[in-house]
Amino acid sequence: MNIRVVRAVLIAPALLATLGGCVYRSVEKSTPSPVVMTPAPQPVVVPAPATAPAVPADRVVYPQGRWQLFGDGRGTPYYWVWIPTGSTLTTAPAPPVRPATTAVVSQSDRTYTFTEGRWQLYGDGGATPYYWVWIPSGTTPPAPPMPPQAG
Repeated sequence: MNIRVVRAVLIAPALLATLGGCVYRSVEKSTPSPVVMTPAPQPVVVPAPATAPAVPADRVVYPQGRWQLFGDGRGTPYYWVWIPTGSTLTTAPAPPVRPATTAVVSQSDRTYTFTEGRWQLYGDGGATPYYWVWIPSGTTPPAPPMPPQAG
C-alpha cells in the first residue's frame, strides 16, 4: 500500500472524530414558562401648575406693591411710579417736574476711565440732552456723535 493511502485511512477518521465534537450539540427539551398577565399601567395625571396672571411689560410686581411705567417717551418722558398693594389709580399721576435751571456737570464728572477705555459724557443738558459714549483705550474719538433720537 501506498503511504499516502495509509495516512488518509488512519488520519481521516481520527480527524473527523476530533472535529465532530465541535459541531455536535445537544438539544434539551424545556417546558415553556407560564405566561403572567398584569393589568395595563394607569396613566399618571400630573396637575398643571397654576399659572400666574400675565403681567404687562410696563409693570414690575412685588408682594408689597408694584412699579408702573408711565409716559410715552416722546411728548411725555418715561417715569416710574410706586403703587402700594391694594391701591388703585383712577388717572395717571403727573410726571415729575423738570428742574427750572439746567444742571451743569463739571468737567471732572464728564469722564470715567477704565483700563479698557472710558465713558465720555456729551451734551449740555439743555438744547442737547446729556448722553454717554464708550471710547475704547488707544483710540482718539472723532467729533461728538449726534445724540440718540427718541423713538
